[in-house]
Amino acid sequence: MTDLRSLKTLLAVVEYGSIHLAARALFVSHSTASRQIKTFEEHYGTTLFDRSASGVVPTGQGLALADFARRMIAESELLSDSFGSYSRATETITIVTSTGLGQTVVADAINDVMTTTDRVQVSIIDTTSLEAVQVLKNRQADLCVNFSVPGHDLVSVPGVRRIDQTPARNFAVFDKKHPLSQRATVRIRDLIDFPIATLPSGNSARIRIEQAVRAQGQVFSPTIEATCPVLTMRAIAGTTMVAMMAERTIPDNLAEAGCTAVELDDPGLDDRSIQILAADPLRESDGLDMMIKSLRRSLALQ
Repeated sequence: MTDLRSLKTLLAVVEYGSIHLAARALFVSHSTASRQIKTFEEHYGTTLFDRSASGVVPTGQGLALADFARRMIAESELLSDSFGSYSRATETITIVTSTGLGQTVVADAINDVMTTTDRVQVSIIDTTSLEAVQVLKNRQADLCVNFSVPGHDLVSVPGVRRIDQTPARNFAVFDKKHPLSQRATVRIRDLIDFPIATLPSGNSARIRIEQAVRAQGQVFSPTIEATCPVLTMRAIAGTTMVAMMAERTIPDNLAEAGCTAVELDDPGLDDRSIQILAADPLRESDGLDMMIKSLRRSLALQ
């Protein structure tokens, strides 16, 4: 197993004694870091960290793998240096985004660019809407693909420039046999008697849904929380559960999975947008220009 990102995560967990702190230091989600460690443990068939309420401590096997990780990373850097001019000619573009947008809009744009050139590599940072802007502001990413955040004017943040934006309506996704699946539109009050699946707490879409449910005098208590639109869709198929999803993050194979999407028609839920943001000042780069154009195409802005 030679996944350098996972090896760097392992070293960070050893250094910080905490998966949470390691994830924050590497600007990845806690779930991503945990999954990387779990994958290592399953691959090698051993426990790499002893876990407790105060943090994690590497086992002997964990320390051995950490030594291996240091060697692999060092040798990889030496190999990159040996490529000389070719290495310098390959440009890396870093995009910070959420899981839902990363798996849909951003993934489509990356595939578009990769079929055009072999001189551009893309690195993805997966985080929440508010944290994504901070990552961009700190110039730890070149681009940010993000939902608008209630109560925050992202364009006024110093060091952040808005390249473009497009409206993003909210939809309720049902199994095709759901009692509400044939409606033209639905409102939150129509959904509160059914189990609800939505994004984790703190997400901008989740915040809007919570506000709408509270406005109906109800307590919002989702049945499942998931960041992956495909997994969420699979979870609701064949059930009376309702998933809340934003336009352009709804999986393409919705009909094949036996599901349908109905627009939410509640005041305040529709004034959202998906924004393409860049670090300001924007660095001059042919690869960056290609990626921006591809993102705009993915959002149907051209």
